Amino acid sequence: MSLFFAVPAPEGVRDHLAECMADVRRLAPEATIVRPENWHVTLAFLGRDLDKDEDAVARAKAVLEALPVEDFTFDVQGMGYFPTRQPNQCIVWAHVEDVHGLRRLHEDLTALLKREGFELAHQAFRPHVTLARKVNRIAAAELSEIEFEEFSYPAPAGEVQLLQGAQVAGGVAYAPLASKPLA
Repeated sequence: MSLFFAVPAPEGVRDHLAECMADVRRLAPEATIVRPENWHVTLAFLGRDLDKDEDAVARAKAVLEALPVEDFTFDVQGMGYFPTRQPNQCIVWAHVEDVHGLRRLHEDLTALLKREGFELAHQAFRPHVTLARKVNRIAAAELSEIEFEEFSYPAPAGEVQLLQGAQVAGGVAYAPLASKPLA
């Protein structure tokens, strides 16, 4: 089980991405498709098994409560892929335009988490929505080259959530432990 902060993909964005998944299914039938209700942009990953630590969960909830928020546009623009540690496998994702509000939200959140003593991985913030896992590299490269001019779909972001992730039959399920609307 994992604990992390995320901005869920708004309903209109999920609907639009779902229409685009036909190309993923056609080019990568072996892929593990992420269910639309699980689509989100991860803002900060706190770690595995932290969801069992009541103190860590309470501190994370306090951080969410203290987090200054403002609404921003969630704008999806095209597909790409990340290689994984598994040979010849990738993760296919939809790029989320890094608008000023999203980057500021990430920076404010990570600063508050560090003040609360959370250790965060030192990775560049690359906002994206994971669409599929275990995609072979050839299919992933083909997907990233598809022209998606009609793919841009902006929508209000909505809320920030503290999520608990757990392995379930057929994939992963996320349960919100707390949320804060973006004003």
